[in-house]
Amino acid sequence: MKHILQVLKFEYLNCIKNKAFIITTIILMLLILGTAFVPAIIMDMQKSDEGEDTPGEMNIIGIINNAYENNNDLVTKTFEKYYPNSVVQVTDENIEDIKTKVNNSEYTFGVILNSPISFTYVTKNNSLMGEETIIISEAAKGIYRAVNFEKFGVDYDRTATILDAPMVYDTVTTGTDQTKNYFSTYVLVMILYMAIVMYGQMVSQSVVTEKNTRAMEMLITCAKPTHLMFGKVIGSGLAGLTQLVVIIATAFASLKTISLKSLPENLSDMLSMPPSTVIYALIFFITAYFIYAFLLGSLSSLASRSEDLNTLTTPVMMIFVAAFMIVVMSMTSDVNNTLMIICSYIPFTAPIAIFARIAMSDVALYEIIISIIIQLVSIYLLGMLAAAIYRIGVLMYGNPPKFSEIIKLLKEQHKTNKAIKSKE
Repeated sequence: MKHILQVLKFEYLNCIKNKAFIITTIILMLLILGTAFVPAIIMDMQKSDEGEDTPGEMNIIGIINNAYENNNDLVTKTFEKYYPNSVVQVTDENIEDIKTKVNNSEYTFGVILNSPISFTYVTKNNSLMGEETIIISEAAKGIYRAVNFEKFGVDYDRTATILDAPMVYDTVTTGTDQTKNYFSTYVLVMILYMAIVMYGQMVSQSVVTEKNTRAMEMLITCAKPTHLMFGKVIGSGLAGLTQLVVIIATAFASLKTISLKSLPENLSDMLSMPPSTVIYALIFFITAYFIYAFLLGSLSSLASRSEDLNTLTTPVMMIFVAAFMIVVMSMTSDVNNTLMIICSYIPFTAPIAIFARIAMSDVALYEIIISIIIQLVSIYLLGMLAAAIYRIGVLMYGNPPKFSEIIKLLKEQHKTNKAIKSKE
């Protein structure tokens, strides 16, 4: 334990004193603090824009009525109902005139009612959302109904109150509201993903650098591979955890003191998250980090050059990317689907899968405990395996070995260790 602590202390201090590590932490904190003011600035700009509106600056809608003769008043009245803050002008101009005025911004947009059930929408900049045509369609339907109801002697105003009656509803959620927690969960899952990738690569790069500088050969003579691997991974992990805690604390404080106060209540609820969710995020960051750091660190010891690092670590990173994609896709539908439940007990996918389920739904305590136990056992076993591979990779140079060669070397090493113990 003494040797592990020595390596841990060296690795931790080496990480937190690194200029790139310090600069990255400061930049991320400043970005979070700066972003926290954005909602307040946007809300203030919207309020100032609303306060500065004058009748002369209102939107003007140009309409050519080719569908209903002598019913311009009905067309105007109906469109004013759907566009209460706009000036509606029914004009005798042709379509070319409408196009010219829209292009010159004299009209916000134009509408040509070709027939009772057909219209042409003229706009300068078409929106990808297509919301305007939906509103115009509703207005055109209103005119069509009013004309036909009058034709058959039906009082349209009375009928409209029935046809357009707004529905008032409440939603009762017996469990955790997935829609409410989606955004905050997505943000935390993304942070977990980026943190694991970043800190896992940090361990990999550290191992390769030591091997390239031959420092690893000297280290292996002073301490056991198990001590070196555990000390290195734990030290780097603690440095990463320190950075992550500082960043999350900054984000949490800025949300509470700046952003949430300036946001509408519904958006404020989406961004807020209970402290328990943050605690679970930290727990599963730790387990995920150790699982992937041991794998990446051990495989990196087999690389003789930095160029070989990607080739060796790509399969591991693909597993993690697949786990991330499964979780993100499940979050948009049913976070407790069968695949997510299975992933909650697979060591490589469990940290982010079980976390997403906890944050967005109700998960039984025994499920959480079982998942954490599986992850802890896996961490220990992967740590021992990583130390064994590390021992092999220390003095191995040249092209990275194949998977079958690694298995063969591990078996030979196990037999050697067993023989030594039997002699002792």
